[in-house]
Amino acid sequence: MAEDQEAWDELHAAGFLHAAREAHREATLAVFGTLSRSAGFKERSFGYASFDVLESWLDRVFRIGRRADGGDRPAVVRDDLNGSPGWRYGRYRVLLKRHEFGAVRAIRWDRSSPTKQAVARQDFPDDPQLALDLGIEPARDTPGVVTLVLAHSATEEPLDMELYLGRPRLNADGGPAWHWLRPLDDDALGPDPRRKLVEPTLPLWTDDEADAPVRLRERQQRRHGTTRRRTSIETAK
Repeated sequence: MAEDQEAWDELHAAGFLHAAREAHREATLAVFGTLSRSAGFKERSFGYASFDVLESWLDRVFRIGRRADGGDRPAVVRDDLNGSPGWRYGRYRVLLKRHEFGAVRAIRWDRSSPTKQAVARQDFPDDPQLALDLGIEPARDTPGVVTLVLAHSATEEPLDMELYLGRPRLNADGGPAWHWLRPLDDDALGPDPRRKLVEPTLPLWTDDEADAPVRLRERQQRRHGTTRRRTSIETAK
């Protein structure tokens, strides 16, 4: 199985991808609801804020720092790389990368931070450029861990969001920026596996004996020239 399909299947089944999209949506709404260009905030302000708030929301949806329901530890753990925020499920670590809206395929990894450059230079058998010595120090990584990137962006007017999962490729040669890249949108994600339908639980016992029928009887009594109405419920014979 191709690496992209294998990673997608594992992270999708665990609800990781839907949780990431939920975090991105909430973070974007929070940032745009707080900052405004009319108040003087510039693109750089939105960039820093969106990164920081998304980090916080990912911790929240993955229950980082508190117990998950029904277990001692959350399924997703924080796994930062050289100070870059990261989250890991199984053997897949995911880092963040903000890109210009509509230009996710134009990212220049050779101009990114040393950590992102090293991630883009991870061992990928189908890429012959890995045999070249580009003078980049390798990231202090964990054996057996594959580091992927969650690329995020959004626009305020009109409100629109982009979120992708991919394996970055060091494109100092001017080639593509990704070995593979997949959008995290409604069409790609489908139903959320975190929200499974719960089958109704049958009662532990049943009462097959029906209750005795009842009927309402009205009685009128005349006392001292006045009429009083009394209602009683009697079991039918």
